[in-house]
Amino acid sequence: MAMAACPPRASRGIVRWWSIVAVAMAISLAGCSPSGEPEPPEDGEDEPATPEPEPQQHLLTGEETEEVPDRPALLIKVSNSPEARPHTGLEAADVVFEELTEGGVTRFLAVFHSELPEVVGPIRSARPVDIQLLSGFERPGFAYSGARGEVRALLADAPAATITEGAPGFFRDDGTYASHPFAPHDLFIETEPALEAVVDGGASSLADLGWVFDPEPPAGGETDGGAELEVAMSPSFRTGWTYDEVEGVYRRLQNGEPSRVTGPDRIGAANVTVLDVRHYTGDSGYPETDVLGEGEALVLRDGRRYPARWSKPTATDPLLVLTADGSETFPLRPGPTWILLPDELPAPPEEPDES
Repeated sequence: MAMAACPPRASRGIVRWWSIVAVAMAISLAGCSPSGEPEPPEDGEDEPATPEPEPQQHLLTGEETEEVPDRPALLIKVSNSPEARPHTGLEAADVVFEELTEGGVTRFLAVFHSELPEVVGPIRSARPVDIQLLSGFERPGFAYSGARGEVRALLADAPAATITEGAPGFFRDDGTYASHPFAPHDLFIETEPALEAVVDGGASSLADLGWVFDPEPPAGGETDGGAELEVAMSPSFRTGWTYDEVEGVYRRLQNGEPSRVTGPDRIGAANVTVLDVRHYTGDSGYPETDVLGEGEALVLRDGRRYPARWSKPTATDPLLVLTADGSETFPLRPGPTWILLPDELPAPPEEPDES
């Protein structure tokens, strides 16, 4: 009977070699999907670490945020007449300028960027100093309630998208917000449609102004006069500030009484900056304020008082607060900043009598 022939010895060696290769390939592919990609880790296994995104800072407050809003600054002119109080939305502003107008009355130029409250007001008219101030915020939006002829001419040439009553967002209040629901104290604005209107009008996204923020207070501040301050904006309008150590902000007083807003929050300024600026009577007979150039200033932060300087060489330059010698930008505490524009700085606190 014929016997089946066995394969040659060399052929059996080749078979064993390919068997070893096949097993190795099977082991190496065991952790791969059919496509050859690594299988996702089983439950309980560690996934590859994803780097945390670097925190960003809001441009006007220095507060940390996941993303800086890509939108223009929205500047709104707010009344401070007794009939205009309590204010709406003012506590949400990143920056507020307090200006002197006729009759010793002050008004606010409120700057919104990191946060947009639903409603702001009451709204009042523009002044020439507003053009100087808004020109340092790239090409912002500016909402106001009207202006005299020479101011309208300045606004027409200003680097801003301006809107006034009749534009989207403006409305006359019937008493929901206004304590005196009659003109001129009843004009308010909704910020979302207002922002859309100024963007349509050519307002551009805010860029870094060069402001510096640091949660740690700089050296050299005086505790005397740093926790309380009163600024005589005029004989009849006195703006006071008292340091809230728990919250780390200054609370605003109007003629000795706490400032009132319609919302549940309170006005709180991480920084109070007072600028020594020039006041004069214009050709129209109205009092005017000039914030071009440079001058002395003082800054309150962290319960301390610091001598400082301010600089704004041209209208389109941003306003900068500098150290006392003018060599560096002053580090502000992260949070809102109020900037007062009186005709002189408040006197430093008196030295205690040691006699």
